[in-house]
Amino acid sequence: MKPHKKTLIASVITFIVGTSCCWMSAIAIWLGGASFLGILINIVEDFQVLSIILSIALGIISIYLFRKQT
Repeated sequence: MKPHKKTLIASVITFIVGTSCCWMSAIAIWLGGASFLGILINIVEDFQVLSIILSIALGIISIYLFRKQT
C-alpha cells in the first residue's frame, strides 16, 4: 500500500472519531425518542376504542350546544 493511501485512511478514521461527539449524540436522541414513542403508542393502543367513543360523544355534545345557541 502506498504511503498516501495509509494517510488518507487514517485521516478518514480520525475525522469520524473526532466528530463522533456530534453525530453520536444525535443518533442517541433520535433512537431514544423513537423508542419512547413506541412505548407511548403501546399504552395508547389499549385505550383507543374508549378515546374514539369519547371524542364522538364530545363532538355530538358540542354540535348540540352550538345549535342550541343559534
